[in-house]
Formats: sequence, structure tokens, C-alpha cells
Amino acid sequence: MQTMTAFTRNQVIAAAAGTLEVLEALSRGEGPMSLAELVQATRRPKGTVHRMVSTLVNTGFATYSRTTGLYALTLKAWRIGSSALRDFDLVNLARPTLDRLRSETGETVHLSVLEPSGDIVYVAKVVSPKSIGVQTRLGQLSPSWCTATGRSILAHHEEVAERVLSAQLERRTPQSVTDVRELRRILERVRQDGYVVTRAENHPEMGGVAAPIWDHSGQVVASVGVAMPVYRMTADVVRGTIPRVRAAAEAISHEMGHLTPSAARAQLPGQHR
Repeated sequence: MQTMTAFTRNQVIAAAAGTLEVLEALSRGEGPMSLAELVQATRRPKGTVHRMVSTLVNTGFATYSRTTGLYALTLKAWRIGSSALRDFDLVNLARPTLDRLRSETGETVHLSVLEPSGDIVYVAKVVSPKSIGVQTRLGQLSPSWCTATGRSILAHHEEVAERVLSAQLERRTPQSVTDVRELRRILERVRQDGYVVTRAENHPEMGGVAAPIWDHSGQVVASVGVAMPVYRMTADVVRGTIPRVRAAAEAISHEMGHLTPSAARAQLPGQHR
């Protein structure tokens, strides 16, 4: 058998990476996508994207409708993501706290983690019982720089933050802060305050309150947030939500093995609880 050259191996890896990029683009969309939309999302040549999305169709990860000309993910892709979530210890540890926070606030609660791309992904969600709520879904990617859970993580990952802020930031709503200097000031306040509040920056009618989650090594690994329509974000509601979100973040951090300075002192020999 002929030995595969380094050039061929690199081509195979690039093709695989590109196909996965198309898969991710389909997962980011609000619904089925056309070939033109996939080309725009991936910024790859039309012919290349067509081969890659055809690979996804042929392997059962996507479907193609001849009637609409649209591509969509199948449950095969969902099963892989759901199995990853099932084995994700953070979600299991956080679930009781997320349920309690939803009961306390009556609003939708998210648990988010940071993706290598610099976006955040929702790995857990507890839906508000109210008729008007937040339209998000598990596995959804959202920009970290203009969301509450995103900023609360990004503030503690300097290298990722610089990479995200150095890219062109698309103004998603009239309220989106895109000035890099102002965003750096916002992230600094997040580090000082331990929480963040956003209003209508990622979605014109939605906002949220979020706080970072720390693990046993002292690293921020996730964020918990309460999301709600902006019209319900009165000053009193926000003031009441902030301590509840911070308490939830601290409780999940404790489950992850993180000790606050006061808790660490309490465990020293000779200290009384």
C-alpha cells in the first residue's frame, strides 16, 4: 500500500476540520440553512462547502430538502451532543442549584461554558414558567462579549478576551457595546464586582444577570445566569436577582471543590465554624 504523504495527510485533516466547521454552522443557525447561508457563515468557497455539507448528509448528520433547498441537522448530531452533556459532571452538580435559582427568581436560568472559539455554549437551562420568556436552546452558541454569562467568564480568561476583542465585533442591537476600551472596563468591573448585568445587547428585548463559577484549582470554568425580558428588569428586580445569582454561583463553585477565602480559613486547624 502506498504511504500517505504529509501533504495528503494535511489535506485530509483540513477537509475534516472544514466539515466540522459546516456542522457547527448548522448548529448555530436558527433553523435549516441554505447553501448560500453556509458559505457566508464559513467564508469558504461554494464548491468546498457543498462537498462538506454533502458529506454530512451522506453520513446521516444532516438532511437536505429538495423542496426548500435547505440543510438541517438530524437527531444523530443531537445524540452526540446530548451524550456529552450527560457525562458532563458540572451539569449534574449544578442542577439542584439551577432549579432553586429558577424557583427564587421565576426566570429562565442558564449554565454556560466557554468554547475554544471564544463563544459561550449553553450546557444547561431551566425554563421560566412565565408565558413570555427567553428563547434559547441547549447547545446554542452565543457571543461572549455581549452576554451576561459570557462576560462573567471572559473577564477571567485574559488571553481569550483579547482574542475576542481584537476581532471585528458586530453590533447585534442598538444597545450593543462594541468599543473595545469600554468592553475592557466592563470586564474589569466584572472582576471587581463578581457579577455582571446586561440589557438588550445580544437580543433587543432580553437581558440578564450572571456570575462566574470557579473550580477546585481556582479557575473560572463556567457561569450561571438569570435571563429575562428587559421590560421585567426593573431596578428592584435586578437588585434582588444579583445576590441570588451570586449565591448560586458560589454554591456551584463549592460543589466543584472551590473554597472561598472565608471557607478556607474556617477549615484551618484551631478555627471555629
